[in-house]
Amino acid sequence: VVDLTRELVRFPTVNPPGNERESAEFLGRRMEEMGLEVEVQTIAEQRANVLGRIRGRGEGPSLVLTGHLDVVPPGGQAWTRPPFDAVLEDGRIYGRGSCDMKGGVAAMVAAAATLVRDGFRPQGDIVLACTAGEEAGLQGALVMVERRSLEGAGFLVVAEPTDLNVYIGEKGVLWLRIFMRGRTAHGSMPWLGANAVSAMAQLIPALEAYPFPFKENILLGKPTLSVNVIEGGNKLNVVPDLCRMDVDLRTVPGQSHADIVAQVQSMANHIARSRHPDLRVEVEIDNDQQPLETHRDDALVLATVESVRTVCGRQPQVGGVTFATDAAQLGPAFDIPMVICGPGASTMAHQPDEYIEVDQLIQAVDVYVDLARRLMS
Repeated sequence: VVDLTRELVRFPTVNPPGNERESAEFLGRRMEEMGLEVEVQTIAEQRANVLGRIRGRGEGPSLVLTGHLDVVPPGGQAWTRPPFDAVLEDGRIYGRGSCDMKGGVAAMVAAAATLVRDGFRPQGDIVLACTAGEEAGLQGALVMVERRSLEGAGFLVVAEPTDLNVYIGEKGVLWLRIFMRGRTAHGSMPWLGANAVSAMAQLIPALEAYPFPFKENILLGKPTLSVNVIEGGNKLNVVPDLCRMDVDLRTVPGQSHADIVAQVQSMANHIARSRHPDLRVEVEIDNDQQPLETHRDDALVLATVESVRTVCGRQPQVGGVTFATDAAQLGPAFDIPMVICGPGASTMAHQPDEYIEVDQLIQAVDVYVDLARRLMS
């Protein structure tokens, strides 16, 4: 698992553009050598998913373990170790993607290799679903949904970093792109124009203060809204006729994304009309992933908690995450419960000098082996 993690980190699968194909084909070859059935799914010229399968006895649903192959850019901050050298030092593997989440992918594969080596014959199939494009829109998961790649699945384990705690809920994602369109004019005669930037500036505090209806979730807390990108204007002495703003909303179960979009559109329309008759607003959805929550007493949750307790000698925390995973697409599409449980600390994701602890990598392999035996014997 250490060697495989380091090999995967050395593929610079930075998204965009991703370029996951080479790493997917490499991983496919490794899984074939271990005795798994393999399918490489083409998404684009340099992009691919890869699935590995231990064929079961056909007596039950499949267990799916999933992880993504793409990583975010190294960022502008300096690294003390090169981000794609996969340096092994003091019990840690350093590198972009070591924690988020090539360590988790390597642990899935090593667990499958262990089961094959031990001659384990599961009731249903055990499927390793390694995706492209998770960091930007869950693209690989969408392809698996479109191609119905996981039919017959009954359990979904996402190997994202959780310090091997068991997370059973994730917030929804609603990314909105708002365009304010006005009328240009000379900067010395602003009354002849309709200023899109100043109108958008009024919308920001209105959005941040708006009481979108919600019921606080025990696992996930409250929803959030963050204005993260704004662009407008092209010259100092020209009244801007266009302004664009990107808004990141994270939702909790019970909230309607359609209702939120309608409320944002209504609020923006009201501000535009109150400022100038020539101002117009368009609201586009850039990303729409629904929140998820698996019942605390679901068989998958109970089994995962027991596997972590058995392997790690501690009772894992059961909670939720503020971000979306591939489960946002795979869970609803195949009507399967999900848990998120993987090696590494989520706080290391997207950080300079990202690393994963070797001891936890090894524990993750044992957790997945134990879980497979509990669910699939």
